[in-house]
Amino acid sequence: MKNILIAVNSFKGTADAVEVSKLFDKYLNKSLFHVLQKPVSDGGDGFLEVCKFYFDLEILEYSITTPFNESTIECKVGLDRNNKTLYIESAEVLGLKKISKNKRHPLSLSSKGFGDLLDLISRDVDELKYEAEKIIIGVGGTGTIDMGLGLCSQFGLKLFDEYGSELEVLPKNYNDVADIEFNKPDLPFSFEIILDVNNHLLGDNGGILFAHQKGASNADLNIIESGWGNIAKILKLNKLTDTDKELYGAGGGISIGLNILADSKIKTAKDFILHDLKIDQNEPDMVITGEGSFDEQSFMGKGAGVIINLFEEKNIPVVLCCGKIDPFVSEKLSMNVFPMELKTYINDPINNFEKAIEIACNEISGMTDILTKIS
Repeated sequence: MKNILIAVNSFKGTADAVEVSKLFDKYLNKSLFHVLQKPVSDGGDGFLEVCKFYFDLEILEYSITTPFNESTIECKVGLDRNNKTLYIESAEVLGLKKISKNKRHPLSLSSKGFGDLLDLISRDVDELKYEAEKIIIGVGGTGTIDMGLGLCSQFGLKLFDEYGSELEVLPKNYNDVADIEFNKPDLPFSFEIILDVNNHLLGDNGGILFAHQKGASNADLNIIESGWGNIAKILKLNKLTDTDKELYGAGGGISIGLNILADSKIKTAKDFILHDLKIDQNEPDMVITGEGSFDEQSFMGKGAGVIINLFEEKNIPVVLCCGKIDPFVSEKLSMNVFPMELKTYINDPINNFEKAIEIACNEISGMTDILTKIS
């Protein structure tokens, strides 16, 4: 009997990593495989569910403002009382899943709701409702591109133009900003930020790569990039933060705002997956990983890419099972990686997701001889 590790990421818009992992466990042939479930997250969609799977979390709910107006939404966070740690999934606060398609105009969206959340948490900690010394934040899947200044505005950050007039803290105004005013608050907790991509904010392969996904038009791109550059220059001049740091391009630059608010430790998704989730401690005979869509960006620090690189080094066969796989990337995969597209097995894998996984598991059961030859 072969040991098989299920280390899947979320299939965005379809199922989180824990749900996908359970489906593979349900349909894999138990007479052939001893199954170990280790769902992973790179900080994006499904981060909170994965943390709940590994850690003893109590789910709390807060009411916060949306990115687009003063209406409110409910937001979940996870509390580990024993370790005095809170877990927040940025996609639960500012995610595209929280913003209807007709409101996806990132130049006019704000991360202020995240500021609401942190303020409410701070008040609860100060009022001794619970203890929290550290907040671990998964950054990814966000719909905002405001560099986290919106969340800082809830703690007093202000933008001014060259005439000293105050500007609304929105990306559409960033090119007109001449000065930024902010006094760092005394918060009762520190931040640890898990980032789903390893990109700088500006330049080649910068955060602008993901602007289209958030609803930005081609005309918006130059406005966003130049606005970011202007804000970055002023933040550095005012010694609020150094935006040249690697990794600041994730989540529309929200980690910049978090670092302005309180000195933050930044951790790559790779470090989180290997060390916090302890995936590197496993030596299976084969691995199943995957996510909704696999392309070149998947090797920029996203979950499935991290798993492939880890077990490629160990020469352990990996089945890469995804909704779709970029054919250009598929051709570049090493010999120990076996790509499987769910759309190959069923016409509509999104609405028939469980059936697609069942068929994929049958295929995997028939691949054991081939897979174990390279073990």
